[in-house]
Amino acid sequence: MMRRGTVYLTGAGPGAADLLTVRAARVLARAEAVFHDALVTDDVLRLCPAGCEIVPVGKRCGLPAEGRQEMIHCLLDEASRRYAVVVRLKGGDPGVFGRGGEELAFLVERGIPWEVVPGVSAGVGGLSSLGLPLTHRDLASSVALFTGSQAIRGDFRGLVRPFAVDGSQTLVFYMGARHVAAIADDLLRQGMDPATYALCASRIACPSQRLLAAPLAEIGRESSAAAEDTPALLVVGNVVRFWKELGEHAGGREEP
Repeated sequence: MMRRGTVYLTGAGPGAADLLTVRAARVLARAEAVFHDALVTDDVLRLCPAGCEIVPVGKRCGLPAEGRQEMIHCLLDEASRRYAVVVRLKGGDPGVFGRGGEELAFLVERGIPWEVVPGVSAGVGGLSSLGLPLTHRDLASSVALFTGSQAIRGDFRGLVRPFAVDGSQTLVFYMGARHVAAIADDLLRQGMDPATYALCASRIACPSQRLLAAPLAEIGRESSAAAEDTPALLVVGNVVRFWKELGEHAGGREEP
């Protein structure tokens, strides 16, 4: 029986290459084939060795979600027959809204050796790098993570009530750029204070990082005016106001 290579489901972090885990950098340095999402930056891909096969398989490859996932499974299967070190490189962390569980199940089913290399999730570590704490003893006692599509379908409503209406539960919506106004309107209808602050953040920890903070009643209009075709996080809760005031007092953050 032919010996298979190992597939490493690897988190690429929020964007900047120096926010990779040490293990992720080491795996990339040994990679013979890398299949990466659209959000993975060129700086991260430069860590791959010369001669490494680098294949983009993100949403911009033109296939619908299910067809794209089937294609990725086939590519990983084939690559594990040809290479000893195969990396499936995913933005953030493989286990947070990255379909990492589906790919892991496929590898197990096919008997392909695997290892999960955790990454810094944009909605947790990425926001922390901005100085925005998701929890705070006096301001927020819990965090809930959603996708923008969950919000549009209304999947988050039962979880939000009654904890979030006073801003004491931090709400983080991944891939929410296109739905900011709809999410804000829904939260307002549920009784959240219009003055509760929200942050729309894209390209976190990259030179092109963009941050927009505004009260919930205004964030939809503000984000529409500054709309870009790029994934973004929407963060809602008392900690956003705390972060904004902290930044105003500090006068900015020194770059490392």
